[in-house]
Amino acid sequence: MSEAKAFVAETTADGRLVYLSAAARPAQPGLEQALTELLHELARRSYSELHGDRVRFDALRALKAMGFAVEDVEIAVSHRCPQCGASIQLNPEAVVYVCPYCGWAGDVRGGRVAVRVWPAGHRGLVEELARKLGGEPVSVELLYVPFWVFEASVEAGYSATVVYRKPRPVRAYGRSPYYETRYVRERVRVSGRVRFRTVRAVPARLHAEVFGGEELRLWVERKWSFQQPPILEAEEAKPIAPSMLAPELSAEAAAEAAVDELEDAAADEARRDAGRRAPGYAEEVELERFSLSVSVERRELVFAPYWFFTYRKGLGLYSGAAVGSEATPLRVELPLSTAERAARLAGSWLAAAASGLAAELALRWQVEPLALLLAAGLGLLAAAKLASSAFAPAKVG
Repeated sequence: MSEAKAFVAETTADGRLVYLSAAARPAQPGLEQALTELLHELARRSYSELHGDRVRFDALRALKAMGFAVEDVEIAVSHRCPQCGASIQLNPEAVVYVCPYCGWAGDVRGGRVAVRVWPAGHRGLVEELARKLGGEPVSVELLYVPFWVFEASVEAGYSATVVYRKPRPVRAYGRSPYYETRYVRERVRVSGRVRFRTVRAVPARLHAEVFGGEELRLWVERKWSFQQPPILEAEEAKPIAPSMLAPELSAEAAAEAAVDELEDAAADEARRDAGRRAPGYAEEVELERFSLSVSVERRELVFAPYWFFTYRKGLGLYSGAAVGSEATPLRVELPLSTAERAARLAGSWLAAAASGLAAELALRWQVEPLALLLAAGLGLLAAAKLASSAFAPAKVG
């Protein structure tokens, strides 16, 4: 069955540079022109509204209202590189990308963005890592994971109440009088200011835990402190662009997340500072006033080279992750030996036995029922975790 086609370059309602294409069956006089006008009309929507069945049903209904006997219509949308005009497929959440055809880097609205990339090194290092683990490499995949890195100055003022413990000599009597040290709890109100500079990395992907999680984020922060990556040039970008994950978190959203984390860090530092001001050993610190000032002095988009690999050892297939040009291990699955499995089962039995003994003693000593249930529950939970780990396919190291 013949079909009519149309293709337009447009800017969506939310400012994204896109290509829109349509195909309708069967072909009819005037249908191509109608499809072209329809695509221009659809471009008034946001990018997210151009995906799914809703837009296709709306197009089909509009064409039938124009008098066309259309059986089916397909709508496709892709991003348009402002540098070379290439059509690029991105997920709807993407906010920045690198064009694999010309190496242009920028946001989905056509604005340039400088990106920095650490070198990945050679896959041979990853294969050698698998061999050091006693196995043979099966597959190696390289992905460049995006992070927004912020350099910030943080200052916070606070007032707090500190519960502290201090020694007090007390006169005691025996065969002869003597003094013994007892500890008393007292309260004191303190105030002060804390200041520090820091580097904070925020994953630019919505599901960052899939790609290294917290281990990779900490690696980025440490690496930034002593080796900042160079800006990626267009010719260098073209060969690695297909392996670069498109950021899904905007710089503004990442900055908000970074400030939230820095607020928690500043509050923790304020509590430590308040504890140091107490005239004894601080046991509790309650912040009563807390004012925060965060100044973001630098913001960069960086990509960390993340290696994911699988290796075979014996009859088992295991996976691992490494990062950087030296293939530094982040997380590796390791086979469980028979001795380790037996030790975990023994630990499970001991935990269950200890839980039962604790319950028996608690009943004999007439302990509160809530405490009894808590002790028994914790013991059984530990036993269950140890037992299940004994039958796990691998351990994570």
